[in-house]
Amino acid sequence: MEQTKRFHTIENIKKVALVFFLVSGLAHLSSSALIMNNLFIKYAFLVNKTFDAPFLITGLIYGLASLRLTLSNPEKDHKTLDIIMIAIIMLVLAGLIAINLLFPDLNK
Repeated sequence: MEQTKRFHTIENIKKVALVFFLVSGLAHLSSSALIMNNLFIKYAFLVNKTFDAPFLITGLIYGLASLRLTLSNPEKDHKTLDIIMIAIIMLVLAGLIAINLLFPDLNK
């Protein structure tokens, strides 16, 4: 019974991640289009820089949740798989933070 609750929790995480992925992706891609057309440059650049990490992280969470649901059996325990997927998400987040902090903005 506990395993099926966890399975439903991961399904809900996948659904929420999809919503956030679509919203952050739409904001990020539309701000990129505004920058390319030289419209609202200041605000579009701010939105573009703000939504790059959430776009990637929510996409990664959605993809890994889908992979977890596909690869696993709801009747069995998959703690090792969960730990590996959480570690991947944390490494990508740490990498994004490092890239944003260590590399200067070349537009200045």
